[in-house]
Amino acid sequence: MSEVRRFLLMQAGSRRYALALEQVAEVSELRTLSPVPRAPVWCLGATRSAGVVAAVIDLAWYLGEEPEPAPEKLVVLDQRLGGLALQVGQISSVMLEAPVRLEQDSYGTWLMTSDTKAELLDAVELIQEISAAMAR
Repeated sequence: MSEVRRFLLMQAGSRRYALALEQVAEVSELRTLSPVPRAPVWCLGATRSAGVVAAVIDLAWYLGEEPEPAPEKLVVLDQRLGGLALQVGQISSVMLEAPVRLEQDSYGTWLMTSDTKAELLDAVELIQEISAAMAR
């Protein structure tokens, strides 16, 4: 399957991930966070973005790796989807109107380009999963 879409490519832990750019509100530098009582260890705190409070999640840690060893950026998801920001390592690139191929296997959906393979995350699913995990 080949199509033209826009993606944010990022590194979290030892893995590469991609998010559809329309699911991202902003990419920012790391910020001072407010604590979130009784939150899981991978929830680092909360921050404000565009007047809305967003929980900040260490993406690598949440997805089963060690905590992000060299956090550099916050990826704030579109507030219409929910109040969530992802702490990640590097932002590899922003792909604007680039041809990509999406492949599915038993592990997920992968964004394939001539030089990159990244796991495609769906912000809606991620927010639902994290909300359920935080409610436990």
